[in-house]
Amino acid sequence: MDFQGHVLVVTLTFYFYLLFLFFHSPLQTNASSSSSTKLIESVCKNTIDNANCLKALESDPRAVKASRLKDLAKIALELAVANATESKAYIDALLTKNHTEPIKQCSFWFEAVVGSFRSALRELDEDVLTANYDSKIAGDDADSCENALALRKVQIPSISTRNNYAKLYSSIAFEITNLL
Repeated sequence: MDFQGHVLVVTLTFYFYLLFLFFHSPLQTNASSSSSTKLIESVCKNTIDNANCLKALESDPRAVKASRLKDLAKIALELAVANATESKAYIDALLTKNHTEPIKQCSFWFEAVVGSFRSALRELDEDVLTANYDSKIAGDDADSCENALALRKVQIPSISTRNNYAKLYSSIAFEITNLL
């Protein structure tokens, strides 16, 4: 084979290699994404609110890329801690403007919600059963806040919404840790 023929063969081989990489790389990414989506779907279908579970987890790019259940558990618990911490700050801000007993009780219970989610996150690598328990307790604490409002016949939709999200994250974390 002459020099030009050799160059042509090497060049064509190189281009076919590039085409191979181009067409196969997106398929691998889609397969990984599909696997992660299935992981999220398998968890969410067993929670108290499948649609909002999907929205919550898929809002975090790390969750969409997670390929292991334990990674997804960590992400879900981090989201739960962030959500509960923000809710606690919101309730405390309400409390400074409206110092009533139900809001005071909700502040107390949300301190417990935050503590339970943080504990579950810490326990994830050491004691999954305790992480599972703490995840469940966080939702029970949000229920206690809602009960404090109902007992006094007080309706504060913004707190009730936060209770619902705490219960959702509790359900998500409980389901994931239950599968570990």
